[in-house]
Amino acid sequence: MQAVNTIEELLEILPQCSGTDFVKLADQLELDPEDFKPFAYWSDESYTRNCVSRNDEYELILLCWEPGQETPVHCHNGEECWVYGLKGEMDEIRFKNKPGSEHDIYETERGTMEEGKVAYMHDMMGFHSLHNNSGERAMTLHLYMKPIDSCRIYDEEKDRFIRKEMQYTTKDGKLL
Repeated sequence: MQAVNTIEELLEILPQCSGTDFVKLADQLELDPEDFKPFAYWSDESYTRNCVSRNDEYELILLCWEPGQETPVHCHNGEECWVYGLKGEMDEIRFKNKPGSEHDIYETERGTMEEGKVAYMHDMMGFHSLHNNSGERAMTLHLYMKPIDSCRIYDEEKDRFIRKEMQYTTKDGKLL
């Protein structure tokens, strides 16, 4: 598979992918953040989830982050997830359940996601959270092998996981 350099190329290839094709595709991404301007939407209140493309086989979402914004600790409802760093640097923190506990978690590793690099996550690996600690806006492109309509997030006030319905901020560049 050749390098994928534009959003048009990516959107043309994605519907033809299945199984291990997603792994090969993620390794070939060389995308320009400027291509994603029509899909980018920012909010001072929270990171935004902007649906670029979705069908029964995959979901492609652009997340836009203001400085300091972060996700809660969460799972991916059993789906595979590739995260491509489009713009800026993000911190990723991974967690697992403490042995014998469904709700107690502990940190297992911490790393930095850089522009042009791909991170992978699956529930078998535990949970994770993403943080924009860079002091600048950031964009990450998330490819899920199947769409995720809900997931478990860690509610720090309740000190346990709760189910959350996922929502888009925009779809096809239009505010919802």
